[in-house]
Amino acid sequence: MKALTLITTNAGKVDSVAKTVRGIKKGVKDVLIVTGRADVAVFSQGSLKDINNTIMKIGKIRDVLTTETMFELEAG
Repeated sequence: MKALTLITTNAGKVDSVAKTVRGIKKGVKDVLIVTGRADVAVFSQGSLKDINNTIMKIGKIRDVLTTETMFELEAG
């Protein structure tokens, strides 16, 4: 299973949040600092339980304001 999590952070805290997320080894495949409605995009891969645990860890990071996660759907 794959997922994309968008994170908004407190002003001036994008770098520190991205660095902390990169430290989550299980499930996190890539972390990008982005423009738009979110500040950080996180690509995750693993079981539903692994991704859920990753999202819960992200939500507890200091200076994370919101998260929005989208799961990949299998077509057909």
